[in-house]
Amino acid sequence: MSLTDGTVSPVRTLDVPADMRRELERLGARARETESKIDRQKRNAAIVRWHTQQGEGWLSEIARLAGVSRVQAGRIVRAAAEAKESGRAEPLPTRHYYQ
Repeated sequence: MSLTDGTVSPVRTLDVPADMRRELERLGARARETESKIDRQKRNAAIVRWHTQQGEGWLSEIARLAGVSRVQAGRIVRAAAEAKESGRAEPLPTRHYYQ
């Protein structure tokens, strides 16, 4: 039974790849448990890699799986893109993107 009587078009749902779910949940939990810089960098690298593979529409789902906010995931991706453009080995800390 439809509550909208067909007036609203169906929304496409994202089928999350199992390996993406496993990796992001594992790295996100690890970063929260240890709070170490290395684990945070691994989590951020996975966020950037999956965002590059899946595209812009996946950022919210990637952030949810990794245990960070959508805004923070956006900052992580922007920092990595800027580092790649400028040729830096590592991205700037995301606090650079707060303003």
